Amino acid sequence: MKHGWVVPAPEVAAHIRATAERMQDTLDELLAEIGQQLAPDTPDAPIDPVMAEEIAASNRDTVGRWVRANRLRPGRPVPADLTAQILDVARDMVRRGVDERYLVQGYWRGHNLLWRYWMRAALAEPGSPEVLAASLDLAARSMSRFVDRTLAGVQKHVEHERDQLVGGVPARRLETVNLLLQGAPIAEERASARLGYDLRGRHLALVLWHAPGMMEQGELESAADVIAEAAGARRPLTVAAGISVLWAWIAVPGNVDTEVLNEALAATGTNAHAAAGIPGDGPTGFRLSHQQALTAQRLMFRMHQPPRLTAYEDVQVVAMAAHDEDQAREFVASTLGELADAPPELARTLRVYLQEDCNASRAARRLYTHRNTVLNRIARADALLPRPRPGRGLQVGLALELQHWLGPRR
Repeated sequence: MKHGWVVPAPEVAAHIRATAERMQDTLDELLAEIGQQLAPDTPDAPIDPVMAEEIAASNRDTVGRWVRANRLRPGRPVPADLTAQILDVARDMVRRGVDERYLVQGYWRGHNLLWRYWMRAALAEPGSPEVLAASLDLAARSMSRFVDRTLAGVQKHVEHERDQLVGGVPARRLETVNLLLQGAPIAEERASARLGYDLRGRHLALVLWHAPGMMEQGELESAADVIAEAAGARRPLTVAAGISVLWAWIAVPGNVDTEVLNEALAATGTNAHAAAGIPGDGPTGFRLSHQQALTAQRLMFRMHQPPRLTAYEDVQVVAMAAHDEDQAREFVASTLGELADAPPELARTLRVYLQEDCNASRAARRLYTHRNTVLNRIARADALLPRPRPGRGLQVGLALELQHWLGPRR
């Protein structure tokens, strides 16, 4: 015994090692279940798709470390390893104003799920009742100790980040933005002064992001500047919402051609992606445009190859229709029939053709193909529909948009 820890007997150690090896087969299932419980999108925990991916990677890192340690040194204490990935997630939560209780509850919910899967794997391994009891006892103590010490380190880091944020200009800006997004009763003049940004005008909100580790935060700032310039606006208001996410607002005189913004972003040559809301007036427009940008971002994350920039106005109908994803997918299947599973160029061509008011020449220009090719594909697509398209253009068009933006079921 060392520091109160019992070294397991050989047969107990062998049982723990075998359980850890068996856990490898269900690790993905476990992590998916943890992800479903730990990544809500509520006012108390505003988790966007980028943060959800960061949390998933952190979960994989944490759970995988404990399971691997018990395969290599079964039944021994597993030291907390506060990797940069784990600490970055904690820092992002502080910046988003996520309640610390969510973080604490998340770790212990993850612990409970891990223990449930571990018990199932342990019970499937052969061994005497005495060996099983000793194996589970050691695993339970090791797991609780590991989570407790990891969480203690994370909470200490959270306190440090809060201390760093308090008092500075970025902290006041972030606090003010969060108040506006929550619809808090803050005076427009006071909020404008704290932000250094006039809230009385018309605002276009953007959410910019990149895959973790692909870019520096400053590059997202530069991309936001480029988009603002393309919109004919001054430098935008920006807030770092995480290590890989930037929120931005641009003061615009009216509506904006988002295709111009898309081209400007693409011309930067970076890996940045962006989602844009619809321009809105005053503090309410500031908030609503941001919410719309977040909705567009969530749809982009469903796509295999999303565009560089997506505007909410282009996906607004899809966003409303896809509120219940299961029903939306049923609608796609029943409306498109065999076309849903046909070669993708058929659905893509029909989608563009309908967007261009059934003008084959304009559709051909957008698709960079010949008009006759478009007409041929339309005929093939129509033949695969379960019911004739004439008189049902709205339903077919909506189904094609849903299929395009929802992508394959994950």
